[in-house]
Amino acid sequence: MRRFHPPRQSGVALVLVLWVVSLMTLMAGSFALSTQRESALMSHARTRARATALAEGGIHYAMLMLSLPDVTKRWVADGRGYRISLDGTELELRLYDEAGKIDLNSAQELTLRTLFGVVTGDLDQATRLTDLILDWRDPDDLKHLHGAETADYVAAGTGQRPKNRVFYVYEELADVLEMTPELYHRLEPFLTLYSPQDGINPARASREVLLALAGGNENLVDTYLAQRQAGLPASFPALQGLRFHAAVDSAYTVDSRIRFPDGFQYGIRAVIRRDAAMVGGSPFAYLSWKTRVEG
Repeated sequence: MRRFHPPRQSGVALVLVLWVVSLMTLMAGSFALSTQRESALMSHARTRARATALAEGGIHYAMLMLSLPDVTKRWVADGRGYRISLDGTELELRLYDEAGKIDLNSAQELTLRTLFGVVTGDLDQATRLTDLILDWRDPDDLKHLHGAETADYVAAGTGQRPKNRVFYVYEELADVLEMTPELYHRLEPFLTLYSPQDGINPARASREVLLALAGGNENLVDTYLAQRQAGLPASFPALQGLRFHAAVDSAYTVDSRIRFPDGFQYGIRAVIRRDAAMVGGSPFAYLSWKTRVEG
């Protein structure tokens, strides 16, 4: 009796079917993953757009509160925090009067050396940094004892040169010789370009700045702040080498920050100055605008 043998093609067809099914499964998985990623990107974009709008709203709200005719309701720019709710989301706002900082362009030699000594705790380093800043600012090529001019920057291979003019933006400080990223960020709360005074107004300085000036004496600083906020007569102990002045309302830094439950944080730091001309209908003019994103 003759036996029947299935053609070999049926085995090949089965392999092809399995291969096509596997390929389609991979394609479907890839499509699902791509869709998931696009959805996540869209969600993140929406979150960021909302955060941007809310943070900008916080800046404008701060402008309003700084402009209130009633001084008892007007916000005070001394580093204290304010919280507001916009669109069901809480924003944290902090305002700083630039008079409560030291102007990097107006500060004299002794003021700079005193500040750098307070921040670094190293008088030799403070002296070097002071001379480096002075050489950056002055219009000549004459070098201070511990300073640096163009030849010194070339020898150090930094790729930078002293500008021989005042600082236009705070970020230029990072280009000064011996200015490390860590020191640059430590100095940021203490310095401004918009005072413009030699020295500082302790009545408008933040707690962080006052603590440094008081050598970390929290009790002294907190007592002073309590008296200051209560409107009571208060005086901050003098610091040799640092001039205290009473200037106010030169300019303000406004920090507007929002935090979402998933850990995403978005912030805007704007420096504003009162504008009597009210260009664009605003009582303030923008001097600086920075965004900060975390998460």
